[in-house]
Amino acid sequence: MSNNYDITTPEVANSGGINSSVVILNEFRERSKDGGDVANISTTAATNGAAQRRKICLIAKLQCLFFTMKIFGLLYEEYNTNHPSNIVRGRWICTLMKRVYQFFVLLVLWFNVGRVFASFWLDEKLLSTDYSQAAAVLLWSLQTALQASICVYTMQITSKKSPLKSLLLYWNSQPNFDELVVEPFMVQCVTRTLIITYLFMAINAVFYGLVLFYPSESMLYLARAFLSPFPLDNMTLKILFFVISAYCTAVWVLPFAIFTAVCLTLIHQCRSLRKTLRLTASASEVRRVKTLRQQHSSLCGSVRKVDDLFKFVTLVVYVTNIPLVCFLFYRLIFVKNNDATTYVIMSFWSLVVLFAMVSVSFLGAHLNSKSHSFTEVVQKVQIANVDLDTHTELMLFVAKLNGDPVAITAGGLVPITKPLIVTVTGVVITYFTLLY
Repeated sequence: MSNNYDITTPEVANSGGINSSVVILNEFRERSKDGGDVANISTTAATNGAAQRRKICLIAKLQCLFFTMKIFGLLYEEYNTNHPSNIVRGRWICTLMKRVYQFFVLLVLWFNVGRVFASFWLDEKLLSTDYSQAAAVLLWSLQTALQASICVYTMQITSKKSPLKSLLLYWNSQPNFDELVVEPFMVQCVTRTLIITYLFMAINAVFYGLVLFYPSESMLYLARAFLSPFPLDNMTLKILFFVISAYCTAVWVLPFAIFTAVCLTLIHQCRSLRKTLRLTASASEVRRVKTLRQQHSSLCGSVRKVDDLFKFVTLVVYVTNIPLVCFLFYRLIFVKNNDATTYVIMSFWSLVVLFAMVSVSFLGAHLNSKSHSFTEVVQKVQIANVDLDTHTELMLFVAKLNGDPVAITAGGLVPITKPLIVTVTGVVITYFTLLY
């Protein structure tokens, strides 16, 4: 690992202000009080070093996703000043170039939004032929530009105020890191989501190329929406906008890859913790409730950190995808001059937009459901022979479960829960009916 990813420095671990180094020191003191040998300290230090390497390894295995984001200008690195001056100077220039490239990508994406918006006034044929396709392209361009801007602010590793760095630091500083983040399962989720992401990007590139370069009357309506107000017969412009479409596609799907992998990891851990709690419900193991409550509190803290990372992305998804899916389905169903290729392309885009919105909704709602699924198990705990401290822990656990919802939100305003899915479905149906 490069020194640029120095996120293993002990910091404030969670909302309770626990520092990982303090926790380790307390463990040493408790073991010494129990009559443990001094040699246990070196053994514990070695174990902690191995755990620290596992934490670093987790960040390293996420580089396959971070590398793709850096290629498309969604992630950048700052130079490290803990090097000789000549190396620092070279790193500073490299960082500056990466930063300039990142803002250049943002400028191009927002230029694309302005181009589509201006075409409503500069190209009379666009609205006279098919306004729904023009509106869909405008919404898609706006969504990609907004998501890229959000990623520049949130999905950084080295920025001091980065929610992504805050999430990684939180995981890295938890005493129960191995229980909080199951590394093999998370790496498996990242690998699978990346495969799906790359497959979608390849298919979308093929379809976009067909729209721009395939000589079909039906394709010309789509090409006009993607190129307007520029002329349709300029090959240089077609190649340029094909490259821009690749960046738009990457910005569109890469944040969802991170969102999916993180949510699936936390859902998996909620299931494992609930299973452990169910086995602990017997009187012989009920004293472990304190440890399990702390682990659940760590999971809730992870959900809050993930919400800080994705709350604006989810808000953009709902605000743009609800009208976008309506326009795409309208274009697919009610426009009669489509050929077979156009139907396939429009169906693919409609299903992808719908799938993205449904995935965000169900993953967020499922995570919320699993985070609060411990109530029934806690209520079955046998408390006849427990001491006062254990009883207090159980009461605190129940109060936490019955408190504010632990969920990812849309813009920090609306928690993504199962009732929200019903609401969004009703909004889509109503909007589509009014559009028709």
